[in-house]
Amino acid sequence: MLACCAEREEFHHSTPLILSFDEALTFFPFQLEFYDWNDCLAMYRAYPDGHREPLEGSCSFYIEHIESLEGGKTWIDSIPAGLVEKARGYAEFGVYMLKIAALSQKARDLLLQRPTLLYLVCEQYPLDQDEVLALCELGQREILTQLGLASSRSALRFLDRIESDFSTRSIVIIIHRLLDPEMMPFHLFKHYKTITNLTLQIYLQWPTLTGTPLGRHLAQTNQRERFQINQILSDVFQLGYRVLDVDSIKRIHAVTSYEELRALHDRWVVAQHRINFVPDANSNKPYVIPFEGNNNIVPIRNYQELELEGVEQNHCVAIYHNRIIKGEYLVYKMFMPERVTIGLKRHYVVNGRVSETYTVDQIQARNNRMPSSETLEAVYGWLDSMKSAKP
Repeated sequence: MLACCAEREEFHHSTPLILSFDEALTFFPFQLEFYDWNDCLAMYRAYPDGHREPLEGSCSFYIEHIESLEGGKTWIDSIPAGLVEKARGYAEFGVYMLKIAALSQKARDLLLQRPTLLYLVCEQYPLDQDEVLALCELGQREILTQLGLASSRSALRFLDRIESDFSTRSIVIIIHRLLDPEMMPFHLFKHYKTITNLTLQIYLQWPTLTGTPLGRHLAQTNQRERFQINQILSDVFQLGYRVLDVDSIKRIHAVTSYEELRALHDRWVVAQHRINFVPDANSNKPYVIPFEGNNNIVPIRNYQELELEGVEQNHCVAIYHNRIIKGEYLVYKMFMPERVTIGLKRHYVVNGRVSETYTVDQIQARNNRMPSSETLEAVYGWLDSMKSAKP
């Protein structure tokens, strides 16, 4: 830790950058004082009666916001070259990361070498800079272990490939789930040179496509083409599983472009007209529900409810009927904070036997829209609370 910061002196050499608030609008009865790099980016709350207290956590201000203030550019210019640009892409935690870097040489090295890891530490402890500083003293893999995340070298390389603006809470939730130390789904991205917000959103919407040629193609398309592909994917899943009795996922994984997917879709549409589709013989069989939902998250209990869910939400959840019957999949519907369909997949141990572990496979709002970050947090919080439930 830097000598001048270890003592946390009240005396400062620089003139602070003052952020004032309209108390009638914000209910903040104080000003914020930001000192520059020469004073280790010390930050205080200053009250009208003269009382001052250190700001020991994130101030939740973007670097761009501070730059726009009078004196903000001078404050930014006091920081060593390279650190600001490294922190700039981390939304409201960028200033907090710079502050931690000013307090610790280890944190400064981490910001330069692996900023996403420092972001995860700051995001975990937004109000406790001492905890952040203590973790920064550890090795990088040990930091991941302390955060409860996968800590292999490949996990660190996964972090290095992430190019996100971290502007939404949902991105952080997805990264945490990809770094699950047991399942380690981040391995799906081993062939990706970069992992963007769009890459992560596609994973959330179509997890089975991640790492496939079509999945990588989706990450490079424009919004209009992605919408067209989403619609065709839904049709292909439906046609394969429910009408033609073929493995839709296996066939889709072999597709490398939109043109090939369209051609597959058109062939299966023609084939559909040549057969007489008969509903599944097990359509009246009730589903086995290993753990119940609650007033907000309700399990789908049979084929009829599954069909109705697909109609209400305008998506192809009915294709999972056979996997549900086999005990490989579960579907729930959620009402708040928004109406979504939740798909949970069951995992297998090495020798092929089923485990009692279920993880989120997909969360789809109506018309296959992305769910909100509040919805993601609610779903994952509920599933975590159900981990102790036994089938």
